[in-house]
Amino acid sequence: MILRALFPSLVLLAVAGTACATPAAIPGGTATETGQQTVTPPGSSPVASPTAGQAGTPTRPPVTGPAEHEGARTMAHLAHLANVIGPRVSGTKGEETAIAYIRDQFAASGYAVEVLPFDFEGDRFQPGTVRSGQSTLEALTMAGSKGGSASGRAVYVGLADVAGIGGRSLAVAIAIADRGSLLFADKYENVCAAGAAGLVIVNNQEGMFSGTLRKPATFPVVSVADTAAAELRAAAASGAVVTIETPTVIDTPSANVMARPPGGTACRVLVGGHHDSVAATPGANDNASGTATVLELARAFAADGLDDGLCFATFGAEESGLHGSSALVDRLRTEGKLPDYMVNIDVAGIGDGVAVIGSPEPVGRAVKLASSLGIPALATELPSNYGSDHQSFRDAGVAVVFFTSGEFATIHSPRDVHTDIDPAELERVGDLAFATTRDLLAQVAQPGGRP
Repeated sequence: MILRALFPSLVLLAVAGTACATPAAIPGGTATETGQQTVTPPGSSPVASPTAGQAGTPTRPPVTGPAEHEGARTMAHLAHLANVIGPRVSGTKGEETAIAYIRDQFAASGYAVEVLPFDFEGDRFQPGTVRSGQSTLEALTMAGSKGGSASGRAVYVGLADVAGIGGRSLAVAIAIADRGSLLFADKYENVCAAGAAGLVIVNNQEGMFSGTLRKPATFPVVSVADTAAAELRAAAASGAVVTIETPTVIDTPSANVMARPPGGTACRVLVGGHHDSVAATPGANDNASGTATVLELARAFAADGLDDGLCFATFGAEESGLHGSSALVDRLRTEGKLPDYMVNIDVAGIGDGVAVIGSPEPVGRAVKLASSLGIPALATELPSNYGSDHQSFRDAGVAVVFFTSGEFATIHSPRDVHTDIDPAELERVGDLAFATTRDLLAQVAQPGGRP
């Protein structure tokens, strides 16, 4: 199994070097289907919801349904997020609508809910342009790119690795690089060290793409579609001047949604997934699947009474660089209330088994549980240039387990629709996440808590 092919949709993470980046790190996802009938998840009911930034414990009827994960309820949430709400890009009305829906569903299960706003610098979905001759090519600004414009002779550098640059000076040049293998941050560092004034990364797959440099760059860095490859290579072959235009970096608003038992103690186990999507997609698999599973798990655990120490959260701005989970980690760390375990669910709707990633102890427990439940599961690792929200918690010393699965060819495209979701796979992931969370909660309740 080739993990690079298995996980193309998750946020690309890059560890930037120091030669060309400023010291301050960046903190740390459309075609839409509209006009469809609203899907009300089974057992849900209207409730009074708390306002942003405030905790609330609304009066409600008893939570309906069994005290176990039910895939049909997860599918109903997924259909609402992907079909009725649609794209949920951070800082947009779509995300705001999704946050309100998530807040109300948590509240309906009896949790005290907080909407926790935060701002993050930059947004990798901001449009940019690349001018070559008489043509103006559409581009997307990489998170971490410097705003403004840059012009210079075009120089093709392959993957922007040592072989591609070949020891050449790129002084006052615009480097044209292919997407592939090398981290975006490494491409930037390599061309920056050679003196480049800008970087254009050309997709090696169909369509547009976006990414993050993880640290502020000293010049504009953008991505363009595969259809721009021939024109930009021709410009490089002739030494023509290319100009990159990017917007001024701005602060983008987003928010996390946190659900806790009313009056409970610190969260010992936190279950979460990101609610935002990239542009140009309903984001069914990435990550309505994870968000829907989190909502159903919250209901299932509440059905026989809320569990002290068990909390749930959905994160904003994952697709822009894990900003939401990083903001929540910072908040909990400041309060001295980091959880013992974090369970992450991301891209969970297509496939025939469950990939289990994270810290050895909870991963081992999850795989043993999967075997006892007859769920096909594999303990594996995430390649260094991919990531999801569990990594923010892992980096803070929290033990993590990340459930994901399947075939991700449609991710970050208009084809990521709910009709492609496999209900059986979504149920497998949810069932294993439920069993693992219950097991971890029992573990921390024992004398001595987490081993």
